[in-house]
Amino acid sequence: MTMIDATSATCWTPQWVQRVTKGHWLTTEPDATTKLTGICIDSRAIKPGQVFLAVKGANFDGHDYIDAAFKQNAALVIIDREEAASNIDAPGVLLVDNTIDALQQLAADYRKHLKQAGCTVIAVAGSNGKTTTRHLIHTVLASTLKGTQSPKSFNNHIGVPLTLLGASLDDDYLVAEVGTNHPGEIDSLGKILLPDAAVITCIGNEHMEYFIDLDGVAKEEAAITQYLPDGAPLFIEQNALNWVSKAPTFNKSVQVLPYKANLVSDEPPIRLRLSASATINLPLPAPHDANNATAAIEVARWMNVDDDHIKQALENATPMPGRLVIKRFGPATVIDDTYNANPDSVAAALDVLKNYAADSGARRVAILGDMLELGAISKQSHENIGKALVQLAQSGILQQATLIGPLMADAAKTIAQADTDLPAAHYPDINEQTFKAIIDSLESGDIILCKGSRGLMLERLVKMIETRFTQQP
Repeated sequence: MTMIDATSATCWTPQWVQRVTKGHWLTTEPDATTKLTGICIDSRAIKPGQVFLAVKGANFDGHDYIDAAFKQNAALVIIDREEAASNIDAPGVLLVDNTIDALQQLAADYRKHLKQAGCTVIAVAGSNGKTTTRHLIHTVLASTLKGTQSPKSFNNHIGVPLTLLGASLDDDYLVAEVGTNHPGEIDSLGKILLPDAAVITCIGNEHMEYFIDLDGVAKEEAAITQYLPDGAPLFIEQNALNWVSKAPTFNKSVQVLPYKANLVSDEPPIRLRLSASATINLPLPAPHDANNATAAIEVARWMNVDDDHIKQALENATPMPGRLVIKRFGPATVIDDTYNANPDSVAAALDVLKNYAADSGARRVAILGDMLELGAISKQSHENIGKALVQLAQSGILQQATLIGPLMADAAKTIAQADTDLPAAHYPDINEQTFKAIIDSLESGDIILCKGSRGLMLERLVKMIETRFTQQP
């Protein structure tokens, strides 16, 4: 579901939409008293009073659903193909040059209204941990303040504008995730978002097919600082600062506030020192989540949230779907980290599997899919995954490895050449037969890590594991 709500505001009128987008009405202009309630790009999710924006995606074209949008009581629709409305006689069809451009124009204009209303916008960037960090910041701020965050991982050229347009003028804050997979994307998003503060979680091996090396990653991530006001805070993980501070896109006029987790224990439950007299028991399984939580602590203190509320909020935090979520399916346990994968995040996930307290005799199983968009470092990165699996097996920690996708052939070959008796199956094809074979290899009581790049959609496999171990005999 892709839907954003907005509170009633003077800018939410058909005339505001027409003025900002410079569109023209193909049918009767809606009444000037019409109050719009938000914007939506999914005709199935429209609520009465919302604007339907017809966007063309990889598998759909919103222009095919204009009539459906009006049947759902959309207040108006925005299109960029005039012929798509040839059979529509409802009032409120607005033609623009490009609907994505129109979305970004509306978001940029609405950002001015948010600024005038005193809403603090916080951007969260970085190679890994953006979604969890953004979620933890929102969790802590919401303990005493009114605000919102990016829905799901709305962090691209469509998601960031939708996030802005989903904020209310009476919100104290908005936490917006900012993502990238090509050079220049953060720059274009920063122009729209114009954050009051920013977080950079880390610099790592992300989308190396396009960024080439860590200097390229740092240049891209540092671009968000170009859109911070002079003296505005940049909360940045300490190691990331070494890269970002040298990037040509780094804005040296920001207030740099490095952070690093003060860990009391890096084994579950993760314990984090909040102050001289207080610690936090973090209900998340990964040691690196301590850094994500530390970013939330620093942002919350900047927003004048007291430590008591910070502690209570973090100790009641919940993981984000597909990001190291522990799921128990009958006698099996799944560590669901299926949202995405790169070399750094796979290493972190293997650490979680390694440290998971298994029952006596339980097997640890790693199911890993291809890491995509790594470019020149792809072969070596997949070989390194193979080496890491061998080391876990030799330490008696890992009892089975399952590798999915053509790129994982390099990991499988590395395991086959090693001195280990680790059972390691490689399935180059990603299909139902592969998933069925993997399901059949699992045993009652297994501790199973599932992780792969977004393109593999390994959450489908997690659902099959759930069915296998929870179905009635």
